[in-house]
Amino acid sequence: MLATIDSKDARIEFKTSKDIKTLLQEAANCLGMDLSSFLISTATQRAKDVMIDDKILRLSKQKWENFEKELENPKPATKELKELMNMKGFDA
Repeated sequence: MLATIDSKDARIEFKTSKDIKTLLQEAANCLGMDLSSFLISTATQRAKDVMIDDKILRLSKQKWENFEKELENPKPATKELKELMNMKGFDA
């Protein structure tokens, strides 16, 4: 679990060009944030997205091939699936 942004017990330092710093500062200003808060919130959200994508989309080559085969050759609908699909509001 991530610590809250308020507990500042670690430091990150990096260098960038003046143009990039200006761009980032302007974006932060548009949101009414200081540069550090903007960078932390943006990087944190992107990191969460990357981690979610990694957990959801990671398949071995064999599992991906099996998945594709299932899509290309679906099994016939079961009685239960047909009943579900015929329920009122299913296609809404």
